[in-house]
Amino acid sequence: MVHPANYSLSIGVENTQSMGKKMQKITVIIHTRDSQATLPRLLDSISWADECIVVDMESTNRTCEIALQYGVTLLSTSIVLRVDGIRNNFIERAQHEWIFILDSDEYLSADAGQVVRSLLEEYGRNRDIFSIPRYNMIAGQIMRGSGWYPDHQIRLFRKGCVRWSDSTHKLPELLATPERIQRLEPPGCLHIHHDNYDSITQFIERQLKYSLNDRYPDQGFSFERYVAMAYEEFGFRLDEKNDGELSFALATVMAWDRVMRGLIHWEKLGRKDTLSHAFSLPVTTISRYPDCIFPSDVEELRRRIQEFESVPGLKMLKKLVNSLRKKNSRIVGLMKKMRKYLFK
Repeated sequence: MVHPANYSLSIGVENTQSMGKKMQKITVIIHTRDSQATLPRLLDSISWADECIVVDMESTNRTCEIALQYGVTLLSTSIVLRVDGIRNNFIERAQHEWIFILDSDEYLSADAGQVVRSLLEEYGRNRDIFSIPRYNMIAGQIMRGSGWYPDHQIRLFRKGCVRWSDSTHKLPELLATPERIQRLEPPGCLHIHHDNYDSITQFIERQLKYSLNDRYPDQGFSFERYVAMAYEEFGFRLDEKNDGELSFALATVMAWDRVMRGLIHWEKLGRKDTLSHAFSLPVTTISRYPDCIFPSDVEELRRRIQEFESVPGLKMLKKLVNSLRKKNSRIVGLMKKMRKYLFK
């Protein structure tokens, strides 16, 4: 499948030969684990890099063999649950000042080398970090909204200017002042291409893996907060205009991912706290009406969830209608539709 922005992005880019000694040298760092299916495409797309370091986590297939065929520097490390946390360990191994980090299921467009060097030539003296948009392909579809695009990633930076935490899919800490960060805005700019998940089933499996292997704080547990985040996540991810039914499916998974994380966190802390019964609410259905039911303010949302717990079934809906009737004239009609949908 052809990805968007695989065409040339460079406009008036200087010929690289004319840059001579002015060109900044770049090290690309890639972390792999059984990545033989995607690694060749990635390595082909970064052949322009001055140095490439592949950090392999005990692959059992041809990943290392493929890496060596491309003449990269191959390093080995033990298997870790969260790759983010070990990125810092290998940045210092790079020979060059500028670092570009890519995952093994990502790749760049054909003219990325020219574009990257042009960016460093233009901004390198005044910028330390570049925030790059990313195309995500999920279940055979390139996502156009739903929080999956433009999905800016901190991947191109000057050594010593970012630091990752030992967590899953969190942006790194930025060790540069805001004016030293350059955010690339689509369209017509450099993009990272990411083949995330082959199917919804794989998407669910990965989300469960991430939630089970993530780190959870030892204090400050609030299941209500996890439920609130579930509603927030569904509203954020739902974008049927741009991504159709797949948007609804992924938003549903992401909402319940927050609930599952709450339960995992609760168990890791010894099941000492009282669970809110709010997790049984039909999150994805009620969230179709976020503007009139669930406010953007988390504290107000938490208060309403507490009210829900004491009023079961249809009484809960009736009480909510009465409490919000004066605030929103559309609420009665919407709630009737919800009752009909939920209890038909």
